[in-house]
Amino acid sequence: MNSTEENVEVLIAAWSLMVGRLPDASIQSAGGLATMFAHVPLPFMNMSVQNRPLADADDLRILLADARTRAATCKYTSMLGICEAWAPEGWQQIAAEEGFAFALNMTGMATDQLLPLRRPSPTLDIRRISDEATARDLAMINAHAYEMPTELFECICNLHLWHEDSFGYVGYANGKAVSCAATFPAGGTVYVALVATLPGEHGKGYAEAVMRHAIENGRKAKRYSRITLHASDMGYPLYRSMGFESGTRVILLMPTDAHAGH
Repeated sequence: MNSTEENVEVLIAAWSLMVGRLPDASIQSAGGLATMFAHVPLPFMNMSVQNRPLADADDLRILLADARTRAATCKYTSMLGICEAWAPEGWQQIAAEEGFAFALNMTGMATDQLLPLRRPSPTLDIRRISDEATARDLAMINAHAYEMPTELFECICNLHLWHEDSFGYVGYANGKAVSCAATFPAGGTVYVALVATLPGEHGKGYAEAVMRHAIENGRKAKRYSRITLHASDMGYPLYRSMGFESGTRVILLMPTDAHAGH
């Protein structure tokens, strides 16, 4: 990405949009922390994100305490995003001391122009999410891809996320839902999210095909040229091959007592 600021601002904008569409959402930003809680069992939809540079270790401890206080307002597990470029030296040890453990890397990535396809696109029936059946297929593909209990994803097995400006797609191979991707308008960009492929179906070009379809339609709708996303380590190689450039990482943490709810 062009800057750490863009990386963080787009992440917060995207999560505010997605979380804000769920019925019980609460969103706030104060004290260097943006909090987007959908108050649902899916941890990804209950997130706080650092939104300013931290001066020193004491500043980090204050932010971590604030994050824990906010987490206590949600009866479900929540996550905390720390921007690596804005964190003081040794921040991982401090976070561990304060009761937070690593959950997932999210590398900010962006491009103004995708690279051409490297191979012929696979034969897929790509359907836009227009009913609860297709919404459920996207949710279940993500659950299996992240090896998480499917019941956690029930909160998005509906049409809450899918407004006119949001382009979610599922790819079907021989009638089976195998891959999915979505785009949302965030921070003046086409933001890519919910990219996943079923285990056992990797290496066939499915994710790229569905993702390109979602991007193309998102761009047509909003006329944005810039495309952004936050990549897991698993998805990072694909996005690099498509022309996305790397930026700052946001590290997702979870309280070490997350099993208790927050």
